[in-house]
Amino acid sequence: MTALKAVQAKVQKGWSFTKTAVTYMMVWGLIFSLVTIGKFRVAFDYDDTLVFSTPAFQKSFQTGAQAFSPQFWANANQNYDLEKPKIVTNALAWALRIFGFRVTVLAARPPEGGEPLKKEWRRLVSKFVFASDPKARSAALAQGNHVLFFGDSDSDVQAGRLARVLTLRIKRSSKSIYKEDYHPGTLREFILPLSEY
Repeated sequence: MTALKAVQAKVQKGWSFTKTAVTYMMVWGLIFSLVTIGKFRVAFDYDDTLVFSTPAFQKSFQTGAQAFSPQFWANANQNYDLEKPKIVTNALAWALRIFGFRVTVLAARPPEGGEPLKKEWRRLVSKFVFASDPKARSAALAQGNHVLFFGDSDSDVQAGRLARVLTLRIKRSSKSIYKEDYHPGTLREFILPLSEY
């Protein structure tokens, strides 16, 4: 009799797990369907949002190329292997991708030598845009059905608002060499917790 109860308990536990798993799959399927039918997009700024890019910039400064010249940007764009993906924002980008959102990356830098960088992100990103000007970022966000934009700088928040896209602030790493255009909370934006990592 005890063996029968043990079997019944295992069957009941297995059935409960199956019902829970099927419920989660149905919820995911519904969200995925709605998002893909609506062709909804999310966008991420690149530098200090999706990646910690200071090492690539430091390497580019060390090459002797004039700062912010086309050669400087070509070096920075080709040294993407030195950049470190930020854990929280990358996990968020992949989670949104799994739920059916198309992911756009907006790099606030010129495109010189940037084809390998674009190719590096092809598994996650459906569109990679070099848009060094805030107006160009707003224009890129206004195209397509962008519903969320994640950025670190004040100009990112302003660009998202100009495009009427809900924008969330990502914290910069304390080790970032870029200190300008960054005043978290002054624009009354939502700041994603732990996003500096």
